[in-house]
Amino acid sequence: MVRSELRWTRRDALERGMASFAALCLLPAATKTAAIRSAAAADPYQVDLQLPPTLVPVSSTATADRYELAIREGRAEIIPGQLTPVYGYDGIYPGPTIRARKGRTTVVRVTNGLSFQQNIHLHGGLVPAASDGHPMQLIEPGGAFEYTYPNVQDAATLWYHDHAHGLSARTMFYGLAGFYIVEDEVAPDLPAGDFDVPLVIQDRAFNADGSLRYTENIDEGFMGDTIVVNGSVSPRFAVKRALYRLRFLNASNARAYELRLSNGDPLVQVAGDGGLLEAPVSRSSIPLAPAERVDVVVDFRRLAAGAQVQLVNGLGTGSTPSVLRFDVTGTRADSGRVPATLRPREEIPAPVATRRWELMFSTTGAPRWEMSGLGFEMDRIDARARLGTTERWLWVNNSHRPHPMHIHGAHFRVLDRSEGSVHAGDRAWKDTVMVAVGETVIVQPRFAPYAGRYVFHCHNLEHQERAMMLQVEVTA
Repeated sequence: MVRSELRWTRRDALERGMASFAALCLLPAATKTAAIRSAAAADPYQVDLQLPPTLVPVSSTATADRYELAIREGRAEIIPGQLTPVYGYDGIYPGPTIRARKGRTTVVRVTNGLSFQQNIHLHGGLVPAASDGHPMQLIEPGGAFEYTYPNVQDAATLWYHDHAHGLSARTMFYGLAGFYIVEDEVAPDLPAGDFDVPLVIQDRAFNADGSLRYTENIDEGFMGDTIVVNGSVSPRFAVKRALYRLRFLNASNARAYELRLSNGDPLVQVAGDGGLLEAPVSRSSIPLAPAERVDVVVDFRRLAAGAQVQLVNGLGTGSTPSVLRFDVTGTRADSGRVPATLRPREEIPAPVATRRWELMFSTTGAPRWEMSGLGFEMDRIDARARLGTTERWLWVNNSHRPHPMHIHGAHFRVLDRSEGSVHAGDRAWKDTVMVAVGETVIVQPRFAPYAGRYVFHCHNLEHQERAMMLQVEVTA
């Protein structure tokens, strides 16, 4: 059964977190004994890109689709020729993709087949608080819970992942993440079907036996030495001479990326976290913070058959620049077009309040990350907002590390950056934004369409787990 009661204390959270950490340590036991080696020693681009399967509804009505999903252990061929133990949705890594339609309700019955408590957070989803996957709303081992997603928001690339407090840095590292894509009728000419490709990018580290090797780093966050795309080490992707829509998701614990094409061709951004931009934006590179999503269109039509183009990480060193290689075939296809305009900018109310959050590292007592001197406390509300209003939030980074800041239950607009202007690619709705060292980023969250208790936090998972998470209560 799900534990929906939220009357938890800090001691409860710490005790539950320590007990669950012990359970987590049991699965990757090989990581303690195996000699360490990097999978990146293998050459990149040795295997074909795999696409996660699309989850099929178990039943449908005129207004809703019902799904079933099991959280359980599995094995995945991440390194060619080796099977790696993972935690997976339906036992696979990454989890199956759920495709939803705006205006149709999605109900997902989730069963917890692991030996410790779990939940699911729909990242970027505007959902009732009871289905948000609050870090203390937990599914007991062997239990189940139904999440209801009304899909009242615009089409966007979302994702789902574990958010159980004290666990998610490790469980997400061991595989618990998947795409959730909302679709609508706006911009129907964009590439679709086989030309609409979700790409989840992560960094990992491995032991000699192919098992995953997690090392907690509460300062920088986990940094792996191997780039994995859709569950395979730096794969290759055979593309036709056509336009492709690529949905980038950074599901790494802490690593940021700067994605670009090796031939210098542009990446035409059409969407961000919360959906379509007002108009396409041509970019030479795409910065991607942990948990951010960016949809781009790439034009392979002018390239000759046999051409090879790499998607590289400009922030990478050693083995981490190699992300994905596109191998152009001789087949031409008419896959759509990029419209001159996409989604009109929505008018929203002026802010009714201003809040300032100082991002800092505390060494008083056990080292932890904080916002304005506060760390996560289950029995404390840190901000109250009125349903339907907007506010002005300042994230002020006085710490020595960057912080990708994320708000549950609300989308926001980026109003200003102290380190430069707001890029056109960041002017649509967002739910996650990187705040650089020494930078102040001002955002305008809209607290709608649901009331209830939600969290906001740094999406560097090691920072999140070490207290950099607070709570906002949206009141009707």
